[in-house]
Amino acid sequence: MTTQGSLHADVRDDAVKHLVAGTSVDLQSLPGSGRSVLTQAIAAELEDSGWQVIQVHGVLALRERPLEALAVAGLMARQGGPQGPTTAVSAAVQGILGAVRGGSTLMVVDDVDDLDEISAGAIAAAHTMARFPMLTTSRHTPRARRAPHRIPVTVQPGVTLTLPPLGYVDTQTLLVETLGGPIDSQAVSRVFAASGGLPGLALPLVAGARQHGSMRLTDGVWTAGPDLWSPEMMRAVDPLLQRLSPEGIDGLHALSLAGTVDVTTARRLMSWEVLEELDGYRLLRFVPRDDEMIVSLFPLAIVEYFRHLGVGARHLKVDQAVNQAFGGEPAWRVPAVFAPWRQIGPADAGGPAHPPIGTAGEADVIMNRLLHEHWHRELLVRRTEWERTPTPRTAASLLRTMLVTGADADAVLAVREATPRTGDTRELVAFDDWYALFLGAVEHNIEWVHEVLRQAREEADEWVRLIDGIEAFIVLLVDHAPDPASLPEIAALEGEPTDTREIVGMARAELLLTQGRSTEGLEAIDALGPVTSTFALARGASRPWALLLEGRLDEALAEAQDQLVEARREHNVEGIVGATYVAAQVLSNRGRYTELRNLLGSVLSSGVIPALERTKHVALLSMAANLAADEGRGTTARTLAQQALALGTGPGPYPLGSPTQALARLDGADLTPRQARALTAERLWAESLALLDKGYAVSGYIAGMLAAIEEPTPERGAALAEVAARIPAPIVKAYDTFVTALCQDDPERLITVADRHAELGLVRTATIAYTAGLAALRASGGAARAGQVHEDARRRLEVWGDEAAAGLRSAAEGAELTAREDEIARLAASGMTNQDIARRLLISVRTVENHLHRVFRKLGVDNRAEMSRVLST
Repeated sequence: MTTQGSLHADVRDDAVKHLVAGTSVDLQSLPGSGRSVLTQAIAAELEDSGWQVIQVHGVLALRERPLEALAVAGLMARQGGPQGPTTAVSAAVQGILGAVRGGSTLMVVDDVDDLDEISAGAIAAAHTMARFPMLTTSRHTPRARRAPHRIPVTVQPGVTLTLPPLGYVDTQTLLVETLGGPIDSQAVSRVFAASGGLPGLALPLVAGARQHGSMRLTDGVWTAGPDLWSPEMMRAVDPLLQRLSPEGIDGLHALSLAGTVDVTTARRLMSWEVLEELDGYRLLRFVPRDDEMIVSLFPLAIVEYFRHLGVGARHLKVDQAVNQAFGGEPAWRVPAVFAPWRQIGPADAGGPAHPPIGTAGEADVIMNRLLHEHWHRELLVRRTEWERTPTPRTAASLLRTMLVTGADADAVLAVREATPRTGDTRELVAFDDWYALFLGAVEHNIEWVHEVLRQAREEADEWVRLIDGIEAFIVLLVDHAPDPASLPEIAALEGEPTDTREIVGMARAELLLTQGRSTEGLEAIDALGPVTSTFALARGASRPWALLLEGRLDEALAEAQDQLVEARREHNVEGIVGATYVAAQVLSNRGRYTELRNLLGSVLSSGVIPALERTKHVALLSMAANLAADEGRGTTARTLAQQALALGTGPGPYPLGSPTQALARLDGADLTPRQARALTAERLWAESLALLDKGYAVSGYIAGMLAAIEEPTPERGAALAEVAARIPAPIVKAYDTFVTALCQDDPERLITVADRHAELGLVRTATIAYTAGLAALRASGGAARAGQVHEDARRRLEVWGDEAAAGLRSAAEGAELTAREDEIARLAASGMTNQDIARRLLISVRTVENHLHRVFRKLGVDNRAEMSRVLST
């Protein structure tokens, strides 16, 4: 069972369900989506259940040879004789009917579009007589070009299931398993952006890059060079273009050169008929933006395909058409040498290498390609401006762009040293501030930050307070939480320039939120009103974060989602990460893990890590690592955690700002469940104490709460209660009641707290409290009371969605088993080996082992015998 075959478990399960019920299934997708691999996985599952499987393959080269595909499959009866079929078609029908006799039989027709008309007719005729279920695979095709004899149309009852591209995390899982080790996050993002999540492109891309040395193992981690393209990729992309008309090929070529454009521009490049053809083959994606509709190629590997065709007559013809579509101004187009997965290097932008863009959803692929193109152009423009006129003003704009696009220290220092200190005082202050932000957020050198800003104050005049605000914010990110009283309140800033008022006000608000003074922080933010300064705009997620701390989860999520939409539209990368961080926190609290997983994949796949939001980006990686660990993807979880560590931010003012929990869980994989929990709790507790010592009250408390969840003790409960008493944020007060009850191990108090948290929508803590309370009740002999509580808890959690109630799915000691964990645990309890379970569920043996390890930990057992005893009660 390959990793690739186990990644579309939902589609696989749906297909099996339909086939067992006698309904035929057509798996429809782009070439390279892995539909043939999934088809074999479905067939293998039915074979393991006692079904007979007949395989037929459509072959384009045999399409003009009637019945040849059936003959190759051995499904032609012998003609002649008094009882034998008299024609080739009847021989084919008789051959199929003979093969399907004798019990449950599945006929699999891979690439059904390439089956000849006569073979399709014979299969349809045989199905009319025997009504056997069929599993076919097909590709998206324009409606006008669909053959009327297609089996998925003529065979009823039947359903069509679409096989979507893999998401970001699934793509990373595939790459990790293929490469046999961790892979750098930039490399994952670039492969995902190029392949669009199609395994048939991702795997040859990686294989070719390894063969040609552009992807190599460095210090145990796979990293990528400046160009992942290899000659082998031409063959991998060809199946996507195989059936296009010459006009369709030219249309793709034109869009490859033009980049992401609005539909009006696309219409100047090609006719509606060609657009419809490309859309019918699912090679275009349309996304609304403001009052227009934009269109882009999918997958983006097609762009590189045409770039590597070289310059010839056809390229020149298409390039001329593109220039005319842009009004004869090629300067306004993205350079034709640019490719979505190529790093921007010195030849392209005069700067260091930088990763490209790609996201988890198909619409996101387009929006993030726009984002990448925007910052690519922005870097080119700002560098050109600075090179022509090296002043503090142009340098500040360039440094700001370099903070977004991932410049290294040497490139930033070169700009710093080559810029004369002349001009307006405000421009000098901006220049010094952005340089200091780079030194702090990227280099983590607080001494240099203080020195640069000390020198800046000597020339700052009326802008000294602005520098104070920037310095306080950098110290907050890098070193410790300054006292909010070190910065003036909004009222005291009346008469100051707008930039000073906004920057100092926003910095002070962040200091307040770090201490959990959410009401004051929210008032400070609202007192600013609409902001205009670049720095204040970049901190826009502070308001929904304040709402979250206030316990106003619905408002926090709604505002964060609105900000995320706006940030993507405005290409505001800090806003994207900041809004995602808050939304992810709310979804986690609500127990909405599917939405959380999709959100994290969408944003992490972009490959853009804005310097001012590195800590929050690390938190997103850490949450993704925990989710991967929950799903039994240990190698993927460790890769995500290592990617977080590589950013070098360390725990800071924002909760979950390090992968400590995920790494501890992974490191404890070979320990007993009790030992593993103790290890995780110990590391989280140490992190909590370190954070609290630096004044990071909220993030320190959250780390301590996670430690108490892993291993609740009266001592931890008492210590956290003292911390919570100093934090006025309502959500921390709610957490405090939960932690206190958990550490006291009082079942009735736990259930009371769980009921309250369920009412508040704090689903995660409610589920944990219910689980602990139910376990305590059962341990004390209160089975009847536990049953009543369990049903009541289910009803309370169901109002928050199916996933919320799924936390209580298993009645085994009230354990919080997922549906998959419960399934695997019960199969193991029935006596099946790990290999048997893996074959039955079409997953790897390692995944089975990881799930069982988590089941042991959750049930508090050390072996299968104990697990079976618990499950049977």
